[in-house]
Amino acid sequence: MQQTLLYRLRKMFVGFMLRCPNCEQGKLFSGGSFEMNQTCPNCGVRFERQSGESLGGMMINLVTAELLTIGGWILTEVLFDFPWVPVLAFWVAFNILFCIAFYRSARGIWVSISYMGGGVYADAEGKPK
Repeated sequence: MQQTLLYRLRKMFVGFMLRCPNCEQGKLFSGGSFEMNQTCPNCGVRFERQSGESLGGMMINLVTAELLTIGGWILTEVLFDFPWVPVLAFWVAFNILFCIAFYRSARGIWVSISYMGGGVYADAEGKPK
């Protein structure tokens, strides 16, 4: 079955909202922690099968933070005439805080991407065909 663009965007939004991409009900994270649930509490889908699968989520987080920081720095330099030291301090702090705040959503987006690629499924079903 070929996935439509609307389907893909919906699944990525579900991941962004920290919900299971399979049932769209279960939570990816329990509470306010940075530790992701191993399986969906609602449908039993396993989110990560091997260590290192979270690397994609970290890359989404890092690339997004860097694009926003570099773009913001360039806009600040072009539009305003602020001294460079406070601007640098602001964008370094922004980058660090954004990475922390966006971490869970980036992991959720990656779980959704992995789900669409067939890497996220319930243990009882076995590997999908």
